[in-house]
Amino acid sequence: MGFFPADFLLGAATAAHQVEGNNTNSDFWAMEQVSPSMFKEPSGICVDHYNRYKEDIDLLAGAGLNAYRFSIEWARIEPEKGVFDKKEIEHYRTVLRYCREKGVTPIVTMHHFSSPKWLITEGGWEEYSASGYFAKYCKYVVRELGNEMAYVCTINEANMGLQLEKIARNMMARMTDAGAGTPVGDTPKGEVQVGVNTGMAGRMAAVMAELSRAFGGMDPQKIHHFLSGRTPEGDKVI
Repeated sequence: MGFFPADFLLGAATAAHQVEGNNTNSDFWAMEQVSPSMFKEPSGICVDHYNRYKEDIDLLAGAGLNAYRFSIEWARIEPEKGVFDKKEIEHYRTVLRYCREKGVTPIVTMHHFSSPKWLITEGGWEEYSASGYFAKYCKYVVRELGNEMAYVCTINEANMGLQLEKIARNMMARMTDAGAGTPVGDTPKGEVQVGVNTGMAGRMAAVMAELSRAFGGMDPQKIHHFLSGRTPEGDKVI
């Protein structure tokens, strides 16, 4: 670190759903459990960061890093609409404090792709109500943990919905072989961030049916999770 100013932050980053494990109240968890699924594999226990965060932060500090950017999982904090879990707030308080103890500056992301399952049944990220729900959650977290946080990011990669929509359109265009009406098989090129497999067009009807089941019979066309292909109208929500 001698090449950088004393206050320069050099760190590592994670997303809660990708490392904590057992994020059972989230939309991603629900979508991972069905078969066929749009995800390559279920997250399960992941690397158990929820329980092993001290070991992980120790490794981070031991590598000479002085910042840790991680996300607070909305689905843990508000597992049911309007119901906030004090136990989970205290968990993240201990994570924040342990960062400080190890000389690591915590940088918190309020939303990193996964959302509470209940948010999706309320219309998800294509509804203007989503921004209000998100703001309420953020206010609660900041009120409870604001004194512990050095920096806060709101939403990680808010452009992902539009990006994935473009990828999906391009893949659908390739599904017809030179306009001859011959379907083209799935392709590994359809695999993008967080294990989402967009190369499943050939099985999409089955995927949609399973998604409907995962969300209590909801119309699959109205299941708008954060990584759903965003419409121009839905993009205005974010």
